Amino acid sequence: MLNKKTLILQIDIDQGTQWGDTSTSKFIREVCIPSVNKYCSKYNYQHLLIKESIYEKQNGKFDFLATKSKHYSFERYFHLNNNNYDQIVYIDNDVFILDHAEPLPSIKGLMNAPEPDGNSSRIFREVNNLNNNQLYFNSGVTMCDQVTAKHLSEYMIDRLNNYMRAKGKNTDNMMLNEYILDNSKQFNILDNKWNYMPFLKNSITINRPNFFHFVGIHGKQLVQLILKHKFEINDFIKRATFNH
Repeated sequence: MLNKKTLILQIDIDQGTQWGDTSTSKFIREVCIPSVNKYCSKYNYQHLLIKESIYEKQNGKFDFLATKSKHYSFERYFHLNNNNYDQIVYIDNDVFILDHAEPLPSIKGLMNAPEPDGNSSRIFREVNNLNNNQLYFNSGVTMCDQVTAKHLSEYMIDRLNNYMRAKGKNTDNMMLNEYILDNSKQFNILDNKWNYMPFLKNSITINRPNFFHFVGIHGKQLVQLILKHKFEINDFIKRATFNH
């Protein structure tokens, strides 16, 4: 079987991230994004880093999502519809890929990892009248095959054009979970080793994560710790998170 052509997509527009300061952005640009580029070179994936906003050029106003920076997160949906690739993976720019990371899993439909239960998941369940077993998924690592990527792109851009905001929290992450709810047959749960979020409350420990996500305020604090003490990041993450 021929190897599938794979695109790994990231966004680095304006300040480059939704959280942090200049030092955080520097860490993202000099440590996190290069780790993704290195991973792509290792496994022969194409790496595309988006630095200009199609949304801004086409819409001008930043009035669809809660903040300006969240519109840059939405930018991914303008680039998912790409017939040159068999599968497309979107990765937040505050994700670090460890040196030992495995090649991508078999991608079928849409794949996202669940977030630990928290405020966003509770809001999502409440506004959609869902039971407490309903998972809430993180958009920071999104994997999809070509057909699903096209469908997801068209769905999101149609919602943008018609100003169909998410219920509950006005974020692209909430919108993605609404998409998953409406397209459950095309969705498959992604193992959390592909989007390890240890700083979120109720997170479980994973022995050997592939993708390490510096999400949330505690992620920012760890970045500052790494910068202050000049830790070697692969070794630091292994010592901090792996069981021995």
